[in-house]
Amino acid sequence: MNYNSGMKALALVLLLAGSARADAAKPAEADATTIQLVDYFLKTPTSDANPKFIESFLAVDTETLPKRQRAKAKSKQIEIQTLIKLHDTKKKGNWLQPAEGCTLASVVHPLSDAPAYQFAGYVDIDEDEARYVEAKTHCSELELACHFSLGIFFTKGKPRRLMLSQKDPLMSMVAESHSKTAGQTNFFGIGLSCAHTD
Repeated sequence: MNYNSGMKALALVLLLAGSARADAAKPAEADATTIQLVDYFLKTPTSDANPKFIESFLAVDTETLPKRQRAKAKSKQIEIQTLIKLHDTKKKGNWLQPAEGCTLASVVHPLSDAPAYQFAGYVDIDEDEARYVEAKTHCSELELACHFSLGIFFTKGKPRRLMLSQKDPLMSMVAESHSKTAGQTNFFGIGLSCAHTD
């Protein structure tokens, strides 16, 4: 075997191995039942959706869906996850304990995810508004992201972006931060605060 034919054979083997790895890395395409489930959630207002199907819908890997569904399904998942988180936070009472397993790595998203959050009903807030909410609730930025809907979006080399769901009760504090009569917010109807041991 001469050198050129040996190199061609090696190149072919490497090409096939690379192709096999790429195929293995691709998630399997969603089945027809999953596509129907996603269509159901995209067509049904969240308040009318059957709660029995929520867990299955949230478990769907949106990357396996047909292109027409991906962005909308991801936004719908974000919307439902936010509503569940806010509902659970409201049930915790006046003193919010640190959220288990919630880390900065789990709440900071790349800037490229921000449009999906906008589509799910999130709006931008600025740094001053975020600091005002932190001061009023005695919650750190991480706690606001863990217990509420604060979204932190960051990609190295670019300014970060902060967002809140329009359905988050913290939005009343954001509005209050612009008012001259600050301090009148009826926050969940109770004096809610993050508990700190320090």
